[in-house]
Amino acid sequence: MLREVERMVLLRNVDAKWMDHIDAMDELKKGIHLRSVGQKDPVVEYRMEGFEMFDQMIDAIREDTVKMVLTLRVRTQEEVKREQLAKPITATTDGSEKRQPVKKGAKVGRNDPCPCGSGKKYKKCCGRDE
Repeated sequence: MLREVERMVLLRNVDAKWMDHIDAMDELKKGIHLRSVGQKDPVVEYRMEGFEMFDQMIDAIREDTVKMVLTLRVRTQEEVKREQLAKPITATTDGSEKRQPVKKGAKVGRNDPCPCGSGKKYKKCCGRDE
C-alpha cells in the first residue's frame, strides 16, 4: 500500500510541476528575443535556460514528493481508490459518415474553414464542386 501511495504522490507532483514547466518555457520563448539586443545568441540562451529550468523542476519534484510522503497520514481501514482526472480524447467522427454541407445565409469564402466542421478549407471540402 505504501508503494501505491508513493506512486500517487509522485504522479500528482510530476503532473503539476510539468504543467508549470511548460508554461514557464512558453514565457521564456516569448521573451528570449530580448537576448539578441544584449549581443547574445537567443538559441543558445534558450537552450541553456531551458535546461536549467528543467533541472530545477526535477529537483522540485523530488523535494516535494519526499516532503509529501513523509508528512502524509494514511488511513489503513479504507482502500485506496484511483480517480480518473482527465477524460480520454476521442475523435468526433470516425470517417465513415458522409459530411453534409451546411447552408447558411452568408456566403462562405473559398479559403475559410468549412462550415460542416471537418477542419478543411471550404474549397477542399464542401465547395469542391463549385
